Amino acid sequence: MSQQAASSFTVTSWVEQPFEGETGGIKITQAVVSTSFVGDVTGVGSVIYIMKHQPDGTAKFIGLQQINGAIGGLNGSFAIEQTGYFDGKEAKGTCVIKQGTGTGALANINGQGEFTAPMGREGTLNLTFSL
Repeated sequence: MSQQAASSFTVTSWVEQPFEGETGGIKITQAVVSTSFVGDVTGVGSVIYIMKHQPDGTAKFIGLQQINGAIGGLNGSFAIEQTGYFDGKEAKGTCVIKQGTGTGALANINGQGEFTAPMGREGTLNLTFSL
């Protein structure tokens, strides 16, 4: 049976650096980001993003995030794969909780979700998952 989890997150650190040199106005960077979660998901997360920045200020990105904490009081950790787009004002994307990445009471977690993050340090994460 699927369950829902709605959470907010705060970016606590963001370290971004060039991944490759600029080519034809497109810049590739990587960022290592730390977050803290409150709501149905509580805990901390670390994510690595690879981003393709466009000259118009938009960007496409992929990421792999490890979240350590709890969902609905069940403690453990899990990884999500993210794909998203930044329109110059807000990042939006989808994510997949990969089965086999969970630990503790979340060992069998799998599912999917979506996230939004307007410019700034705050965002939301909504998951549909099964244990």
